[in-house]
Amino acid sequence: MVWEEREAREHVARTEKLLSGLEGLADAGVREQAMDALHALAELYGECLARVMRYADTETAAAIAADELVSHLLLVHELHPDPVEQRVRRALDGLPGVTVVAVQEPEVRVSLSPQGCGAPSEEQLAQNVRDAVAWAAPEIDSVGTEKAAPEATTLISVDSLFRGPQPAGNR
Repeated sequence: MVWEEREAREHVARTEKLLSGLEGLADAGVREQAMDALHALAELYGECLARVMRYADTETAAAIAADELVSHLLLVHELHPDPVEQRVRRALDGLPGVTVVAVQEPEVRVSLSPQGCGAPSEEQLAQNVRDAVAWAAPEIDSVGTEKAAPEATTLISVDSLFRGPQPAGNR
């Protein structure tokens, strides 16, 4: 059975809930054994995934990494074929008003220029950036933001809009 994206997201949420529930187990021995078993299983699957990626050519590796669920698994096991800067820039590319200033692990610096009426506020834009970076590059610890320098604008006086055509010598 192949999951649709909705089903995959639901399963991820259920898995996270189950994993967080292990911390609440009263019996420390059982809790430790369950956690050890999970870590061993994750390491085993990580090794299997590493072997798959080792045999994949560049085009196949890119196709594998393009799948959201698989991409996150690759990130967990530090196997993602794309470097962090490329993933960050791709994730932020579609956000209007965001310019990447620098990507130097463990930090990303961006310049924010809210786009005006109806666009997200500077605070919401900054949150959108943090969310996109966390999704694409979980190894990034912080996202620094700065206000973009105001763009130079050409002002046209209101009076000039109402004047009739002027002779060439009077302009």
